[in-house]
Amino acid sequence: MPTPHSLLGQEAASTPGPANSPTPAPATEFVSPVASRGGVDIGVDVSRPMGEDAVPYGVNGWWTDEDAELWRTRYAELDPQIVRLPLMHGALEPANDDNDSSHVRWAGFHFDRPIPWFGRSVTYRQWFGTLRDLDMTLMIYVPHLAGWLSANDDHGLSSTYPPRSLAEYGEFLAATLTYLVDVVHYPPDRIILEPINEPDLGCGQDGAVPCFWEDWRMEDLVAVIQTARDAIDTVDPDIRLVGLSTCCDHGLVEELMRHYDGAALLDGITYHRYERSVELEATVGLGRRLADWGLPVYIGEYGNTRYWSNGQEGALWHAVALAYFWPAGIAPIQFSMSELPGMHEGYNQLGLFSDWGDGWTLKPAYYVYAAFFRDLAITTPVSVSASMPLVAAAGRGDDGTVALWVINTGQEDRSDVVFRVMGGRGLAGKNGFRVTVYDIIPGDSATGTFVGSGRVPTFTWNVSARTVHVFVVEAISDSRER
Repeated sequence: MPTPHSLLGQEAASTPGPANSPTPAPATEFVSPVASRGGVDIGVDVSRPMGEDAVPYGVNGWWTDEDAELWRTRYAELDPQIVRLPLMHGALEPANDDNDSSHVRWAGFHFDRPIPWFGRSVTYRQWFGTLRDLDMTLMIYVPHLAGWLSANDDHGLSSTYPPRSLAEYGEFLAATLTYLVDVVHYPPDRIILEPINEPDLGCGQDGAVPCFWEDWRMEDLVAVIQTARDAIDTVDPDIRLVGLSTCCDHGLVEELMRHYDGAALLDGITYHRYERSVELEATVGLGRRLADWGLPVYIGEYGNTRYWSNGQEGALWHAVALAYFWPAGIAPIQFSMSELPGMHEGYNQLGLFSDWGDGWTLKPAYYVYAAFFRDLAITTPVSVSASMPLVAAAGRGDDGTVALWVINTGQEDRSDVVFRVMGGRGLAGKNGFRVTVYDIIPGDSATGTFVGSGRVPTFTWNVSARTVHVFVVEAISDSRER
């Protein structure tokens, strides 16, 4: 199994810092996506949805057999809808199973075998089974090939694309999907295949990450996508196909769509983006342009190489990123769920908790994702405005409940912040409404509950500097609940 840092690429401009470097204070404050108006600090209009449906969400996950119960607990606590994980071809089919691509010799595939990892082990069947039992959707990707399949005569577990045999590559994909459906009994509609990772990361472009593709043409990329499509159709058409997980040359998506009928091949578009600054408009703008092709868009890897996921500042960056991505209809797939031995020292800081070497310690950013997935991601995004330096997002639940995600990115407390929720039919009935407030950093705890009345729910709250809060607004159905 290759070092996990080889699973992750980033834009060439980003340079990882030392693992234990202090997290800097922000040089500038975040800008709210929509400015508030009319004397209201946080204004929600429930009658103006940002899309028709809830937006998918998830994490890039890891696993170790010896810590199975801890992983189950952490997956259950975070409760992501999607878990993206790497299929390490060189570990799962280290040698060609039988030189006959039309026949699967199951003894040649190691889904049931423990793969050694820094004194622990990873068994894919256990990993798959845990996520199946938690009703999570798999997004599986194949970052590198086994050396025997690389057309570049590579050796080792991080061998580059393209494959020397599309038939053998297709056999591996079909065998994996068949194993998931027929052996693990994973529901096909909860499997997403992302066959490649960052084909546009040039070799040597990022000193921390080995490239995934070398010496290739667009026809090679299209052939791999078509092979994946054929493998899905052979196993079960309910399995979805996404790509291209671009990091640097997002024009590849346009070329696929315009010249190779990409919309007929893909069920979704994936991209990656890493930032140094607090600005997120370019990342969101890119996602919006990709969405113009009419397919769901997932940002499968993202982060800030200044704040990483460390401390309060890292948590605030992630909280703001979610407030940008999610209302724009861009599905956030956080990278990565945890630190793991073997990760590059910079990228390792993107984990939401430490590995076993530091007692699996939770970071503040962990609570950000647990709260967002619990209260916001299950709703449909609606229109919201916020006054600087507040940043906000809001969503409407199927039961009419409204959830607000509010970050004070400023250095000063804000007293008597005015909230107004418009267009929420039934929220302010004859029995009034209830607001439950959660303080997310550092421990995601309920800090207050109060009730109010009025045709348009309006209330105030003191919002401390550098904090993240969730406000859940619901109608009171029985006057005795007041």
